[in-house]
Amino acid sequence: MAKQYDTFVDDLATLPEGKEVVLAVRNLDDFKTIAVKAVVSSTGEEDDLLWLRFSRGRLRDKPWRIKVIEELPFEALFIESSVLQ
Repeated sequence: MAKQYDTFVDDLATLPEGKEVVLAVRNLDDFKTIAVKAVVSSTGEEDDLLWLRFSRGRLRDKPWRIKVIEELPFEALFIESSVLQ
């Protein structure tokens, strides 16, 4: 069964599809927020579900997909992404 996560975004254009990105996601099984390096996509069926919430909490009606590559220390969210690669 696919895992489900959610995250907050200001604009869908800020999520680069098909590229590695570092972001904070909330695991919807235990509601813990974790930092991950992942690849996200608006299409696909083989990866886990990523529900997108806009800045005021409104849930987007269709989930994206996320493939978590690795879990990172939470501090990684504050480091330039180019340093992590």
